[in-house]
Amino acid sequence: MYTLNEINSGVALVSGNKLGDLPSNRYPPSRTELENQLTCTKHDLDIALSSGIQLGTRCNLLIKNNESFSEHVCQLENEARELKNQITHKDISLTSAKSEITAKLEEIWALRLREKELEQNLSLVRKIGLRKNSV
Repeated sequence: MYTLNEINSGVALVSGNKLGDLPSNRYPPSRTELENQLTCTKHDLDIALSSGIQLGTRCNLLIKNNESFSEHVCQLENEARELKNQITHKDISLTSAKSEITAKLEEIWALRLREKELEQNLSLVRKIGLRKNSV
């Protein structure tokens, strides 16, 4: 409860001004209360230490896993680099093979043209030979 003066003056209401609150000039805690607080504090400390140890253990496991993953990533990067090199060499080989095929096709076409020319020449020679023989 507050007095009307406290409410009307807008003074900050401080604990201990209400009925039923513990007085601010309370006696110091007893030995039993202090021992109970100490027991609770020790229990909280044990829980905190246990949690810290578990956290540390999990952290170490994560560090080991991270190292393992890092090694695996390096291996995969090396494999990817090697595969890119192989692809580059195969692309070069493919380009070279295509050039050779193109050159051979041009040579084949040139030989076919030469064959047709020779067949035409042979045909002319035969016609001329037939005319000479018939004369």
